[in-house]
Amino acid sequence: MLAQWFHGFRRTINLACSIGGTFALLSACSSDVVYDSGKAPPGQVYENCQKYLRQFDLDFRPVADRSTGACRIRDAVQVSRIGQAKLSRPAIMTCALAVQLSEFETVVLQPAAKRTLGSPITTIHHYGTYACRNARSKSRLSQHAYANAIDIGILETASGIKTSVSRHWDEAGSKGEFLKTVGQGACTLFHGVLGPDSDRNHQDHFHFDMGPYTYCQLRPVDPRRP
Repeated sequence: MLAQWFHGFRRTINLACSIGGTFALLSACSSDVVYDSGKAPPGQVYENCQKYLRQFDLDFRPVADRSTGACRIRDAVQVSRIGQAKLSRPAIMTCALAVQLSEFETVVLQPAAKRTLGSPITTIHHYGTYACRNARSKSRLSQHAYANAIDIGILETASGIKTSVSRHWDEAGSKGEFLKTVGQGACTLFHGVLGPDSDRNHQDHFHFDMGPYTYCQLRPVDPRRP
């Protein structure tokens, strides 16, 4: 899987950041550092992504390719459920993003929820995937212009517990720990991860994308590694 490609450079980052002492959950090599390994592998890494996607536990349907000016949707699907969690509303996204979201739900999201919140996540409240616009404060198109990113604001458990990025990110309790774990784990699966510590545009949500560059505001912690 695409996620396996990350282990090499993330392992190098973790090693470099670990030299000189043990780091707490929110630690980074220095303040305001965004981990950036440069260009990521091409987004279309599966010869037949939608056929490959059928191996995963999610509800989706194919979406026709289309363009609006420079914005374009290619090899996309509309997803309504990922594993145990339904999306707050169906979302159009690239097949590559859907693959990684499924992996994320299985290896990061649900284990973290069960450990810290005591209940699985059953609803992912998101703020959208496709929007034909530039990246915030930048001249290039956002990955949302390709339906190659998702913004997640609230995660809700089967017992009705809602954990909000905007309200609970800085919380010292279980909800804050859960969000930190989710953000750090996401850094090992998605190309781009942004959140409240990134900038004022991401105070209330996580941004996950499969764009051509890799960046992560948190020290990556892969839950699959001991």
